[in-house]
Amino acid sequence: MTAIVDRFELDLAATGGQAGTITEPSLACSGKRIMVTGNWFCSRSTTGGKTWTFIDPYTELPPAGAGFCCDQLVHYCKSRRLWIWLLQFSANSSGNMIRVAVSSSGKPGTWTWWDTRPQDIEEDWTQVWLDYPDMAESDSHLLLSFNVYSTTSNRWQKAVVLRLSLDQLKARQQLIRKAWSTTQFGSLRFARGEGGTAIFASLSTSRPSLEIFRWPDSESDVSQVSVPVTPWSNGPYASSSDATSAWMNRLDDRITGGWSSDGILGFAWTASADALHPFPYVRVVRINETTNERINEPDLWNSDLAWAYPAISPNQRGDVGIAAFCGAGGRHPTLGVGCLDPSTGLWNMTLGAASTHPPAAQAWGDYLDIQADPRRTTYWVASGFTLRGGGSRNNIVPRVVVFKP
Repeated sequence: MTAIVDRFELDLAATGGQAGTITEPSLACSGKRIMVTGNWFCSRSTTGGKTWTFIDPYTELPPAGAGFCCDQLVHYCKSRRLWIWLLQFSANSSGNMIRVAVSSSGKPGTWTWWDTRPQDIEEDWTQVWLDYPDMAESDSHLLLSFNVYSTTSNRWQKAVVLRLSLDQLKARQQLIRKAWSTTQFGSLRFARGEGGTAIFASLSTSRPSLEIFRWPDSESDVSQVSVPVTPWSNGPYASSSDATSAWMNRLDDRITGGWSSDGILGFAWTASADALHPFPYVRVVRINETTNERINEPDLWNSDLAWAYPAISPNQRGDVGIAAFCGAGGRHPTLGVGCLDPSTGLWNMTLGAASTHPPAAQAWGDYLDIQADPRRTTYWVASGFTLRGGGSRNNIVPRVVVFKP
C-alpha cells in the first residue's frame, strides 16, 4: 500500500491570502528547497516544506502588457541547477504574453526573465492569446505548450509547443524560440521522464485514439503516431442528484498526466461515468515506446466515488506515481496519491486530506502536480489542495504530500 511520509499545509501567510478555489498548484523541488505556485500566489520553502515564504507573482517581477493574470508553472532543472517559473499574463484585444523567468537559487530578487507574445512566435498571430500551459524538459530544451484562442470570439484556434534552449536560459542569453503548432489537436500534454526527445499527446476528437507527438532535440521536425484506445465518455461529470459531485462541473477529457519510463509511455485523463463505471474515473493508457502498440489500460476507478484530474510522474527508480482528486458519492474533494502495480494493472491508492465543504463556486481546478523526489529514489512529491471550514477561497488549503510505494 502506498504510504504518505510527509504532509505540509500552506497557510494564509504562505499564500498571501491569494489562493483561489480553482487553485491549479504546481511545484518544483531541489533537496529541501520547494516552490509551489497556484492561482494567484507563489510560495517558497527552504526547510523541506516545514515553513513557507510568500512571493507575490504580481510584484516580484516588473509589470508588463495587461499584467499578470493567472496560470503559473514552476520547474527545477537539475542538470543546469536552474529554477524556472512560467507566468501567464492577462489578455486584451491584441492578445497576451507569457513570461519565463529563471534563477539559480529561487530567492526573491534573483530572477531573469523573457517575455513572449503570440506575434513573437509567428508574425501573423495577431488578436490571439495563450492559455492552459504545460512545461517539461528534455536533455537540451525547455518545452512549453499552450492553447491559442481568438481575442474576438474566444474560440480555440490551435495549439503550440515552444522549444527553448536550456543552455541559453542558463547563460541568460537572448532566446531563440523554435515553435511547432497544430490546428487539429489541442491541450497538448508532455510525458514526464523525457530524455533526448520531447513526447507530448492529445486526444482525437474524430476517433477514440491517442495522438502522440515526438520532437527530438537534434531535429526540427515533429513526428506523429495515432494509437487506438477504448472509447470513453466526455461528460456530464457532475450529477444533479449528488450535491457532492458539483466540484466536477468544469471537468473535461483533456489529458492531464503523462510519463515515459523503462520503455513504456503512458497518458491519463478523466472520463465521465458509463455503463461499467458508475462515477467519473481516470482513463490510463500504457504504450510500448518502441513499437507504439497499446499495452493495456489500467484505469483508476471506484464503484462508490469519482476520480479526476490525474497528474503522473515516474520516480527516480522508474515506478509510476499518481496524484488525483476523488469525491462525490457523499465525499467532498479529497487528495489521493498512489502508484501503479504493473503486474496487476491496479493502482495502490492512499487518501490524504479531505475537504470539509464543497466549493461554493461549484468548480475545482484544471490540474495539479507531481514530481520525483530529488532526494529519495523511490519517493514522489505532489501538490494539491482542499477546502477547510467553508467553501470560499479563504478556506483553500494548498498542500504538499511526500509519498512512497
